[in-house]
Amino acid sequence: MVLLSGCSEKSGGSIDNTTTPSTAPALGETTSLPSKPKAFPAVSDPYDADKAAANGDIVNLHGKMYNLEKWKLFLGNLDMGVPNQVRITQYTDEGDPIFYELVYDGAEAIVYTYDNSRDGFGSDAGRPSTVCRGIELEKNKEYGSHYKLTGCDNETSDTFWFTDVEEEAEQGSQ
Repeated sequence: MVLLSGCSEKSGGSIDNTTTPSTAPALGETTSLPSKPKAFPAVSDPYDADKAAANGDIVNLHGKMYNLEKWKLFLGNLDMGVPNQVRITQYTDEGDPIFYELVYDGAEAIVYTYDNSRDGFGSDAGRPSTVCRGIELEKNKEYGSHYKLTGCDNETSDTFWFTDVEEEAEQGSQ
């Protein structure tokens, strides 16, 4: 397992808002949000990958990814302590969207909300949330490297799984 590290002394303790320096935004790129996060765009039926991408979601449709630059920007903002938010929409085998919303306060908290209410073959979890302190890249040869949340208040964080797209791209080009 590889741990990407970063620290903050805001609350007198170490906070793990982890990313890699290579994900930092380009010079002159706007990265800040208003002090209060804005609502994510509304979801309407049907909510296919094209609509999700047009709404600004990071989309994973069975390995085909859209808006990955938003994920890299989010990781860069975590590293720099800049507030940001993203919604990842991943699709089930049947084509139903599952939403992973991350809102970073710019200091030490990532509020994560899981929404599987549109998964026709799953049981609605009721949009549970948790507060986490960081994101970690876990290297796993069997399941593939993926990002996971760390330092969370409850087990809702176990629902978050986002593939390391850079590793997938490397494997695809071999």
